Amino acid sequence: MLKTRQRYKSDNGLAYFKSGSGSPVVLIHGVGLRAEAWLNQEPVLSQHHTVYAIDMPGHGESDLLVKDDAGLDEYVDVIADWINREIQAPVIMMGHSMGSMIALNFAIRYSELCVGVAALNSVYRRSPQAKQAVQQRALDMLNSTALDNVTTPIIRWFNQNPQGLEKQMADLCEQWLLAAPVTGYARAYQIFSQNDGPEDDALMTLQIPAIFITGDGDTNSSGQMSERMATLCPYGRYAVIENSRHMVQMTHPDEINRLLAEFVQQCGTQIRSQA
Repeated sequence: MLKTRQRYKSDNGLAYFKSGSGSPVVLIHGVGLRAEAWLNQEPVLSQHHTVYAIDMPGHGESDLLVKDDAGLDEYVDVIADWINREIQAPVIMMGHSMGSMIALNFAIRYSELCVGVAALNSVYRRSPQAKQAVQQRALDMLNSTALDNVTTPIIRWFNQNPQGLEKQMADLCEQWLLAAPVTGYARAYQIFSQNDGPEDDALMTLQIPAIFITGDGDTNSSGQMSERMATLCPYGRYAVIENSRHMVQMTHPDEINRLLAEFVQQCGTQIRSQA
């Protein structure tokens, strides 16, 4: 059993833990999970950076947003407000799944606070069939009084018969999904289902390093999606991890940590060159 990390709680209701020292890196998990989803990255990144791993609003120990109809912008605004209060400096933003939607939205709308953005398993222009399926799942969740069926997302995120580390990570995700606050999970999934990636012209305005990473077996956040977004960004690149699916940062930590370590170094180099 992974121990739950002790959190700080900000005045605006955002819960987070932090470690390390140096320039700040912010980590944002996906729908239904919690800050511990970055358990394999935090120790590595915190060797040279102050790492902040947050619970998304309505998840973990973070408060649910007051507005019932809050959208992606409101989620991002809360995080930007927290960065201004707590960190008071530009950050490297990293997000996974819906967390990557938040990270990209933040980088676009709060460019003065972002020096680099990493989007893991991010969605971009779903097919009509995929869009219909994810929106139906969101509707089912909103109409349900309990989130007792976690088998389906686990199968989507991992191999059907995970072994070794992948089995351990799948079990952890199942525990987190079962313990997820019902309303926070359902509201976030509704937002996730309605968003289809940043606008092309917004990606073209990103004047910071951007990396897009996904698994070759993740059909809902495909390598083609990552490649298309990276191509639009002036300083974009992408990587596809072999033999992996949706939870690449948990199942393939060595490859992900290497890519992210290279990326934060690139961000630092670009900052120095512009100084």
